[in-house]
Amino acid sequence: MSEEPRLPIERGRIHGIPNMELTPEMAAQVGAVFGTVLGSGAIVVTARDYYPPSRMFKRAFSSGLMSTGVTVIDFHAATTPELTFAIKRFGAKAGVQFTVSPYKENAVTLKLLNSLGAEISQERLNEIRRMYETRHVVRTLPSRIGWVSYAEYIHEIYVSSVVGFVDADSIIARSLSATIDYNFGPADNVIPDLLSELSVDTVTLNARRPPVTQAVRHLPRFSSLRVLSRVTKASGADLGVAFCTDANRATFIDDRGNLLGPDVVAALFISMLPERSTVVTLNYASSLVDRVSAGRKVRVVRVRGSTGDVVRQVRRHRAAFGFTSRGEFIFPAFSPSPDGILALCKLLELLSHRERNLSTLVSALPQVSYYHKAVSVNPEHIERVMHEIYIKYTNSVHEVVSVKVAVDNRVCVIEPDPEGGRIVVKTEDSSQAGRDAVNKLVEDIELLASSF
Repeated sequence: MSEEPRLPIERGRIHGIPNMELTPEMAAQVGAVFGTVLGSGAIVVTARDYYPPSRMFKRAFSSGLMSTGVTVIDFHAATTPELTFAIKRFGAKAGVQFTVSPYKENAVTLKLLNSLGAEISQERLNEIRRMYETRHVVRTLPSRIGWVSYAEYIHEIYVSSVVGFVDADSIIARSLSATIDYNFGPADNVIPDLLSELSVDTVTLNARRPPVTQAVRHLPRFSSLRVLSRVTKASGADLGVAFCTDANRATFIDDRGNLLGPDVVAALFISMLPERSTVVTLNYASSLVDRVSAGRKVRVVRVRGSTGDVVRQVRRHRAAFGFTSRGEFIFPAFSPSPDGILALCKLLELLSHRERNLSTLVSALPQVSYYHKAVSVNPEHIERVMHEIYIKYTNSVHEVVSVKVAVDNRVCVIEPDPEGGRIVVKTEDSSQAGRDAVNKLVEDIELLASSF
């Protein structure tokens, strides 16, 4: 018996380059293992982005599920927020999203979600890998093979639910406008109708399938963010937003064209919470979060690990809000998982309630001081250098506009300055240990930059 190819897993997710690291046969086998874990008769909802390999893997994975007696409800091209929202609505035991990987260009990630809509734990993923490697699969009888059904109205159901969750009347009365970069993802199936319901005028970018002439990326490119920034400022829009491919992450731009980090956006959301609420985040979060929370008497719970760990702790602490430093925002009263689309609507709600510009609200936040150093880098190599740093350090998160790295327990932020041809490394810890952490990253960046 030939040895089963090893599942490519990184940072708690299955992912790989199609037909090289991850094949349709492997996807079908993982689907059969997942179906064996769930049991015959279970319902699983599935969705994908526009990347052709995502469709290929979804169909292969679904065949594996069906072979174990699992019924598949297929949303075709849909966002992860729609998928997680629908798990409970359809009484599903699990969900699977197939989307471009955040770790490699042109790679695909399989997001395995539990019955709550949260990504499965590392322990459960390890169990699936062991079953895959030992070929532990229980196939069903021919008469009990699962069905595949298409959920035709998932977009409409999601839109209606979001509109009912936010203060739609206030948003409509404010007559807001937004610029949106869909990053070639299926959010263009749902956001136009959603913002039409909220009377928000929009200018859209990259609302189509991914071009075949360039590498496919989960996160928007720096060049696309710069374009979005200019369009937002020039059009007089109230804000801009760029989504990752599956729309569970969002990067925001204020009315002056400034990119806002996830911690800044989270601080704005925290300012909306009732006093004595609880917020859960990763240990990478800025002290800005603590300062805004203190003013609202909000308790902040910091956790180590991944997005799934934040989701689980949000549920455990009955938190009113959760976020990561990856641009993921969780509103558990609506959905247990990150939802970039809902984050956009909540920010529109904030603007309608405060009746001030987004840039004004941001400037009113407490100021945070940093120790920093800058490294000269060829502008064409900035994105690649930052990605390599992110990959090199296990304790790191990609914020889209920056990378956060924990070096000897000191959190450092790596930010691009493409116009100036620099990468800036900074930390809130001005002690000698903090300075040493910055210097170490500067050396790594200089070494990487010289190798390209």
